[in-house]
Amino acid sequence: MNEQDIIHYLETHPNFFTQHPSLLKKLTFHHSQKGTISLIEAQLTQQRQQITALTSQLEKFHQLAIQEADIFFASIPLQKKLFQAQDFLSIEKKLDQWAKSYELEGAKILLFTDSWKKTENIPSHNWVDRKAFEIIRLERLGLRQFYLGELSGKEKSLMFLPEELPIGSVACCLLGTKDTHKPTAILLFRSRETQRFHNGQDVSFLKHLVDIVDIHLEKHLSQ
Repeated sequence: MNEQDIIHYLETHPNFFTQHPSLLKKLTFHHSQKGTISLIEAQLTQQRQQITALTSQLEKFHQLAIQEADIFFASIPLQKKLFQAQDFLSIEKKLDQWAKSYELEGAKILLFTDSWKKTENIPSHNWVDRKAFEIIRLERLGLRQFYLGELSGKEKSLMFLPEELPIGSVACCLLGTKDTHKPTAILLFRSRETQRFHNGQDVSFLKHLVDIVDIHLEKHLSQ
């Protein structure tokens, strides 16, 4: 019997500790700050942390609603979908579906390898090396957070899979720049039309969208 067998057994027998209350009292965990604590205390601590995190997220959304109410309420359908997301891939899938509903080819998120801990459930094509992207940042973005327009073949090959081509134009948005100048991820929208995204377009909605996606990425990837 290995750890997975134990996990599977407990998941399929949720009443196990109810039937063995004495064992529940004996189980303890080592807490980095509190030392040895009981299983029940560990569960309460975890629940408090989840409540604190949720309160923080709600406050962030409240601030977004105050700042630009019209844009905030226009994005509510997408926000509902993202709240239903269970993990990173679910976030990306819902963004992709939402983008396609606006006649775009799709959306994707690239994570910088030095900003997040790599996990097996996030495919390799969702990771990007910061040094490799630096050439694109200098050429296309400079000090800006957004780039709307065309890309060279080499730039496309770094950020997109062969099956995602052909691409006429993109909206490239840097994530995680609110608290630091060092972005943590890239949000990409792609279109086959070369003029769908172009320099000079208003990015007010993209700014709001980036704030929303940032909150959900932090929720699922920082755990």
